[in-house]
Amino acid sequence: MPLWATSGFNERYGRFEERLDLWGRPLMDVPLRLMVQARQIHVYSMAAERGWYPGALERVERAFEAFQRNYYRRDGGDGWIFSVTQEGAVVDATRDLYGHAFALLAIASYTRVTGGRSALALADETLAFLDRDMKALAGGYAETLPPRRGPRRQNPHMHLFEALLALWEASADDRYRDRADELLSLFQTRFFQPSAGVVLEYFDDALLPAAGSPGNIVEPGHLYEWCWLLRTHQRATRGRESASIIDALYEYADRYGQDDDGLIVDELSVDGSVATPSRRLWPMTEAIRCNVSEAAAGRPEAAGRAAALAARMSERFLTSQGGWKDRLDRTGTPVDRWMPASSLYHVVGAIDALSNFRLEQ
Repeated sequence: MPLWATSGFNERYGRFEERLDLWGRPLMDVPLRLMVQARQIHVYSMAAERGWYPGALERVERAFEAFQRNYYRRDGGDGWIFSVTQEGAVVDATRDLYGHAFALLAIASYTRVTGGRSALALADETLAFLDRDMKALAGGYAETLPPRRGPRRQNPHMHLFEALLALWEASADDRYRDRADELLSLFQTRFFQPSAGVVLEYFDDALLPAAGSPGNIVEPGHLYEWCWLLRTHQRATRGRESASIIDALYEYADRYGQDDDGLIVDELSVDGSVATPSRRLWPMTEAIRCNVSEAAAGRPEAAGRAAALAARMSERFLTSQGGWKDRLDRTGTPVDRWMPASSLYHVVGAIDALSNFRLEQ
């Protein structure tokens, strides 16, 4: 937490940095994305709630002010722009569904940590924009506005589901739960493929699997992430309707997702063969969080798997100064010479799950 609140935070502008190099120094020549600012607000809100870092709430309040000022309706239109420069000039004014999902998560986290409800109006305006301008005919939402060529993805909808659950938890307003239930129905009928027990990544405009190889891609990290989210929804609603889907996703990811080093591969084909053999940090964190959640739900082998994954993550990815190597090739060599701030969201999610599980034991 100190690394990303100091080297990873621009005191002059009140924003989090996009990247640090592997020695913890900020890289100033890259645009600052909405998604990263939102994720860091979420992370430091968690840190403030849990007492992990004494300056966390101050960082949240400064960053949330800059977050609204620099990204929301910045060009006069509704919604949130994609990225700005270090000085705050607009780089990309695209409205991106993935970024909007995390903007909503940041609002939920800010609401929860501050105890105020005024920011919920911002969430409602954001959701109204999505409904009015980005709703897709076949279900869910468009990837971007203006539209870009390419397949539709399940991933932004997964994070929108996460954000709506967080808004419901922060506000106790059932409108957000009802919206989350709508996305759960979309997941069950479109994104989840019951014959293979997987979630596909890419779809056409009708939300049918994309043509060719993109329509055959499965990411184990997202299977673990969906398991955790479905368990979260179960606990919140005291429902059991997703139990069989959770079992299918978990068993597939466990059977095919890990390589001989015990790391999670980036991409598989539906038949379980490896499509992209590199290994990133974030799927490891989601596998940990999923296994902790499954252990709490009574899956007997899950606690041991969470512990083994945590040890491998620490040994292979994490660095002594509070950073990480984000992606490893097949030999274990870092692919990139920098660490993305966006990964802190995943790392802290895994640490929080492990901490809570240890307390429950």
